[in-house]
Amino acid sequence: MTESLRVDGYDETVKTAVEIGRKMKMGFILRIQDKKETSFNVNNGETEEVSTTSLRGMGFQVFTPEGYTGFASSDHIHPSIVEDLAKQAAKLAEKVRELGGETNPAVFNVPAGSRRVVLPLKYPYGSCSLGEMEERLKKLNKKLGFEDSRLSVRTVHRVVDEEWRVARHDGTNTSFMMPRSFIYNIFTAREDGKTATTYSNLSGTDLSILLEPAEIARLNKISYRAATTASALLTAGTVKGGSYKLVIDYALAKGLAHEAFGHAAETDGMESSILGENGRLCQGKEVASPIVSIIDGPVEGDYAYQPVSANGIDRRSVRIVEDGILRAGLADLFSAEAAGVPVTGAGRAESCHHLPLARMSNIRIQVKDPYPVEEDFADITPERLYKIMLQSELMKEDEEVFYLSGFQGGQVNPAQGNFVFNCLAIYRLGPVCRLYRPAIFAGKILTALRAVRAGIGPLKIDAMGTCGKMFQGVPSSGGSHYFLVLDKNPEIVIGGEAG
Repeated sequence: MTESLRVDGYDETVKTAVEIGRKMKMGFILRIQDKKETSFNVNNGETEEVSTTSLRGMGFQVFTPEGYTGFASSDHIHPSIVEDLAKQAAKLAEKVRELGGETNPAVFNVPAGSRRVVLPLKYPYGSCSLGEMEERLKKLNKKLGFEDSRLSVRTVHRVVDEEWRVARHDGTNTSFMMPRSFIYNIFTAREDGKTATTYSNLSGTDLSILLEPAEIARLNKISYRAATTASALLTAGTVKGGSYKLVIDYALAKGLAHEAFGHAAETDGMESSILGENGRLCQGKEVASPIVSIIDGPVEGDYAYQPVSANGIDRRSVRIVEDGILRAGLADLFSAEAAGVPVTGAGRAESCHHLPLARMSNIRIQVKDPYPVEEDFADITPERLYKIMLQSELMKEDEEVFYLSGFQGGQVNPAQGNFVFNCLAIYRLGPVCRLYRPAIFAGKILTALRAVRAGIGPLKIDAMGTCGKMFQGVPSSGGSHYFLVLDKNPEIVIGGEAG
């Protein structure tokens, strides 16, 4: 493992920024980004795309003593460019003052600090040639077809080597890595005019997911299940729409936590959030079952790991909900005070050309006293889940319970607290489980959280995705226990044929 970072080479640029800030009598945040990315797209054993991209640049945000701000950025990093960016940003700040814009002097009240985060990576970016990566992916893709002529298999692989350096006028000078990787397989089954799609994925921080035999074996296991499910869905029926007792897996629980709740807890949206009132977070409000806690924060080794915010403040692990009660928000430097909560270092930016926003990293739902299981999640079939539900007395033999598997996105109204999600497959639990085609999972988020009756298995928080907000995309992760059990409620429904 190397202790050096590419962003170490910009000491003179940082030094120049400090001198300019002192001369102009302004506060500032300098954000330097150095990012390299490689991606592959393999379809049915043939390579369709190989691409490598890079981004190297800096953003310079200035603050007048009153708190007016301006921002400018460049694709080049050099001391001579900092002065140009400072002048542009200062002009914009002055324009904001002339137009009577808002002020926010929060940057002058945060304590200085410096941190350096270098992660130990077994197979870092560049440790494997493009040719070898391509051959491994083609081999993997061909194997995933399982000799089923009805299946089409697309494999997408991406590995990112990203470094940041954030400096402020107060002497803060911090550097950190954000390495990440994933392999994503999409299975599409077609027969007699019918189509069904499922997926499998594996995420991490480096090329271990492609080079380690144990990781490939793990991916093959979950991929086999996804592929056979896609084929089986071709002849599956449609569930009758209505309200039922439900079991959702950790991937769908992550969608619930992230899309329907996490965004509502971000403090820059309190004016239109179900968790806010008059722009302030409703701390102390009962929002979930007493057994439920919701936590967000960086997890080392996770796909969405970010230890330091884009404002140079350490990212805290936040217990947003504790024992069903709303306790904290995901607060960045510039929205925390208005929301009435402390700064938690939640500011994230897609690139040095963007201003940071309050964002999640790894968000998970945790319940008290989950029912323990020893199997790996991938080894728990719907029939085995049925037995676990009986053993734990979470259902009766003749009870109608549906298991919703996977997460396929959806829509959320954070002001009203409504959500509509899509899953990959639905099962009626029983001695022989019946498979149904996917249908919507819809309801009110607070009702859904209050309906959580139990958790099954340990925490599994590697459900990955890209979080979009204000035209910026950043990596996200999360999950819950293997499964969450939700009591039947008329405000929580699954779609399908009319009842």
